[in-house]
Amino acid sequence: MASKKLRIGFDFDGVIAYNPLRVFRGPVMTIRNLLRSKDDPIFPVPHNKPFQMLWALAHETSYFPSPGLADLKKLMRENKIEAYLVTGRYSFLEPSLHKWLKKHGLDGLFTGIYLNKKNQQPHKFKEEMIQKLKLEAFVEDNWDIVSYLSQQFRKSSQKVDIHWIYNILDRSKPYQKKHPHLKKFIESLR
Repeated sequence: MASKKLRIGFDFDGVIAYNPLRVFRGPVMTIRNLLRSKDDPIFPVPHNKPFQMLWALAHETSYFPSPGLADLKKLMRENKIEAYLVTGRYSFLEPSLHKWLKKHGLDGLFTGIYLNKKNQQPHKFKEEMIQKLKLEAFVEDNWDIVSYLSQQFRKSSQKVDIHWIYNILDRSKPYQKKHPHLKKFIESLR
């Protein structure tokens, strides 16, 4: 690992917390992309209570810690990286996020935790936070967000390595900084 302490941002669902249902994201996004522009992804924002309850239920599938979480915790405890949690989760999911972090011994380890409290489009929120926090790397599992962020930071004076945690259905998609899970990303830091 480099001697300089890296400033790294991590998404939550699919990166810190393993979500087995994320394999379905690819086919769903492919259908959605056929119906609209691919340049700027649009994500649904649940505003009414029934939709929020369904959304919360879907996010409860982010139940298991990702492979490599123990390695990440070790890096944070040893103060070898500045780790920021930057999640696109909407404001109504904040209690379940903090409950998960506490259950898995992550409360107090991140340098900062940033939740999408204003319910912005997740890719725009993450772009804003990467800039604001001056992150050098960001780890994301959503291909649409990875594509968007890579494109934005390729044009920017701020150089950010966008790393992609892919799922089994997307593994053949070409991308230079892709990893099957968090553990492989951490190994790439060494």
